[in-house]
Amino acid sequence: AEDRRKRGSPVSNQAKKWIDWPQYLACVEVLRERCDSVSSTISPRSTALIFQRFLVLAIFSCVPDRQRTVRELRIGTTLLPQDGHWVIKHKAEDYKTGNSYGDRAPMQISPSITPYLNEFIDNWRQYLKPHDDHKFLFCKTDGSPASSNTIYSIVSRAVFKLTGQKTNPHLLRDSIVTFVRGEQASEAELEALALYMGHSLSTQKSSYDRRTMSKKIAPAVNLIQSISAGSLNDYTSKNI
Repeated sequence: AEDRRKRGSPVSNQAKKWIDWPQYLACVEVLRERCDSVSSTISPRSTALIFQRFLVLAIFSCVPDRQRTVRELRIGTTLLPQDGHWVIKHKAEDYKTGNSYGDRAPMQISPSITPYLNEFIDNWRQYLKPHDDHKFLFCKTDGSPASSNTIYSIVSRAVFKLTGQKTNPHLLRDSIVTFVRGEQASEAELEALALYMGHSLSTQKSSYDRRTMSKKIAPAVNLIQSISAGSLNDYTSKNI
């Protein structure tokens, strides 16, 4: 029992990690501003790390995929220029559920991120000293390709410093699904989001939607109440 108290309950631990999607987007904007205001007095390497941190979080904001997608971005292979912007292109072997869904349609990185990505690739990434000139977009501090721990650490530390929440890349997928479902997205939109994120609609419902039961059934309650209200307006005692 004492060990359980030390570890904390799953619910309380989850509460310390959860971040609502709009709050996450606000974190991304703070990191964007830091790129915009980077001082010429700091070292090129420090500037490279500031840009890398922003880009990791920013890419998750427009491509809320598994962290493997961000970790394994390779310039000229899975990260490609297209019509003046950048897209992520996956063959079936490049992502977890590829055996089920095959090659994916290109996932576009937001045009608002393009200038920062261009600047990172053209001017700053070299100061991270990529080993053997590897083409992975992101690097560890020693210059080797970013690992899962690298991406996890960048996201969790950045968000924690800004919000006090210890979130992680996987929870970001839960966050956006929970937000979108709470915004009354259409079934077509939800199905498209599931396909975009590389899973089924049933998985989206069962594994990523973190709304409480009361929030899930709220639309039904509102629907019934509106129908009932309409019925009361349409019928009077003479109809009985």
